[in-house]
Amino acid sequence: MTAKAFLVKDKIALIAGDSKLWTKPAAVALVEAGADVAIAAKDTPRLAEATEAVRKTGRKVLAIPTDVTKAAQVKTAVRRVVAEYGRIDILVNAGDVHFFQPFLKIRNAEWNKVMDYNFNSALSFCRAAGKQMLKQKKGRIINIVSGLSERGMVNGATYCVAMGSVLQLTRVLALEWAMKGITVNAVGTGWFAEADRPIDEAVARYIPVKRYGEPDEIGSLVVYLASDVTEFTTGQLMFVDGGVMAHA
Repeated sequence: MTAKAFLVKDKIALIAGDSKLWTKPAAVALVEAGADVAIAAKDTPRLAEATEAVRKTGRKVLAIPTDVTKAAQVKTAVRRVVAEYGRIDILVNAGDVHFFQPFLKIRNAEWNKVMDYNFNSALSFCRAAGKQMLKQKKGRIINIVSGLSERGMVNGATYCVAMGSVLQLTRVLALEWAMKGITVNAVGTGWFAEADRPIDEAVARYIPVKRYGEPDEIGSLVVYLASDVTEFTTGQLMFVDGGVMAHA
């Protein structure tokens, strides 16, 4: 098997964004591996930043301002990608809104907001893009989740439940579409550096590699799961976390 098999040359990828960490590195990694990319996210500086980063690589990019919490807008975004490119080969769900609050203090509006951005957006994109992939009889769906999709955390009920729901959706769709040419996998993340948040040295010491991750470090795993070498890999959760999940 050659290195070319791990690329995604001339594939069409849709990044369902609204994550300040994952949208840009996922998009850039895929275009550097040969894909053309569409980014559906709110019309914010993050969307503009991700779009400009892709343009600098010389690859084609389509920016689609989308409220990812609205199923109707998600359907419109998917239809636009298909109209522009003719198909969708890869879907990356990159939504990630943090929220931590004692369980009994969580208001319904707060619960619903976190579920809308972290789970319902992924659900809507899987429905809309999955329908197109079923027509094509081939596709790759990659859901980016937190390690808290599998572990609990004090004051983390809303976030843990939302991420756990995305992980279970990943596994269910992997089974349901296993014979349809579609793989569905998840990338699990740990602590990553953010420009507007200082490094917590105690957390860094807890991470086995003794540092926070850099957002770009998820890119290679996204490309791998999007490539044709993973036809026999589905329903899996693969971590990029510096070894955190190896802790007992």
